[in-house]
Amino acid sequence: MHGLLLVTTILTTVFLIYGLYQLNQRVVRLEDRKRQIASNNSADQHVFKESARESSDDIFNDLEGEELFYAMLGERHQEIIFSDDARKRFELIIRKHILEVLEKAKEGELTLDSGTIIRTLRGSVHSWLPQDVIGPLLTQGGVLAKNPKDEQAVQSIQEIIDRLYAQLSYKTPDDLLGLKEDHMSDSPVETQKGQNTTSTADVLI
Repeated sequence: MHGLLLVTTILTTVFLIYGLYQLNQRVVRLEDRKRQIASNNSADQHVFKESARESSDDIFNDLEGEELFYAMLGERHQEIIFSDDARKRFELIIRKHILEVLEKAKEGELTLDSGTIIRTLRGSVHSWLPQDVIGPLLTQGGVLAKNPKDEQAVQSIQEIIDRLYAQLSYKTPDDLLGLKEDHMSDSPVETQKGQNTTSTADVLI
């Protein structure tokens, strides 16, 4: 009789310990699952933010390409007032676009689309320049590629850039792209709004 009670007590204790162990394991699994879900949500939010930054930039009021160019020109979306930061960033994007066109001219390209994707530290932006800017830049850039000392080509490129910047209400220094010293190099620039200068287009964009 006493033996049966002892066995029963032992079995009950074993089942109780086993049940507590299983319960503890279940709690641990639930906690791990919660942490995993939280981690996945955090990663998803990060990816979403990065994707949103790539596809749309609020600093430009979701405008890009031709619409953004003419909005900056003041001919479209006149209800939008761009911040100084937006104007400064746009100038740097335009400068990278100009450099890209001149680089294509060195490679022998004779025609280019008006639009291109400019990749920056803050995401990619669809940039657009009119053909009356791209065409002459390609032509004069091709001349300069054949003869880096062609002063007429340097002057022509500088005049094209000066006209474009004047249209956009930007002030250009005497030698925006360093064409007088290194025809394909980059140099500091400031906007009409009195923005700080920068040595490369990548630093702020």
